[in-house]
Amino acid sequence: MSDRTPEEILDVNRRWLPPSPHVEKVIEMVEKGAAHIEKRGHHEPPLIMFEDGGVIELPKARYEETYRGMQLVSADDASQEGVTKFRDVCGCVDYIKGTLRDNPESVEADPHTFDQLLDHALYMISRMQKREEEYRQFVVDVVAACLPMPQGPDPKMASSAVEEIKTLLHSHPEDIRKYADLLNQLAEDVRWVASNQERVLREYKDLAVKILSLYKSAKGARNWDKEEQGA
Repeated sequence: MSDRTPEEILDVNRRWLPPSPHVEKVIEMVEKGAAHIEKRGHHEPPLIMFEDGGVIELPKARYEETYRGMQLVSADDASQEGVTKFRDVCGCVDYIKGTLRDNPESVEADPHTFDQLLDHALYMISRMQKREEEYRQFVVDVVAACLPMPQGPDPKMASSAVEEIKTLLHSHPEDIRKYADLLNQLAEDVRWVASNQERVLREYKDLAVKILSLYKSAKGARNWDKEEQGA
């Protein structure tokens, strides 16, 4: 783990941290990019926003045995709107399947046993769908920003002008004044190519900065360090 404190890594007050070893598992998820922390109002606990769609209040995060093995889950049934019991849809499905297998009597006694978990699954699916739309819009915005592509000058124009200047200077050194206007125009052709190269480089730089801004907006608070380093 980093030398930084859990508060520094998660950027929250100590009062919102779950106890150990649960906080270490939260940090692990955040550092590998599988979740990020989202702050709320001053008196509201931050949320762990999982990339798999789940949302758990940070203080309630618990690393516990589930039907899928050890997982981060909510310490309660997460009846509050906008939060979930499990970090992903698979956790909900495996719990439902496990309960039906191991304790079917509970379902017979209460047919609404899984209503909340099923709502959680749909909520997580809707969150991932929204993020898919955001990523798609990012691509659309990048394509729009790149069209039309900046166009630079043909450097051959400068090469041709330079060769013509050399020819005139080498062939007519004794009466070069006679070719002064032509030489001036050829020199300006060289300058024009360089000036337009500078312009197009600025345009590409501005485009790169705009794409970076769009990327940061799509990324949000997510930790993509591993992917960025790999790229």
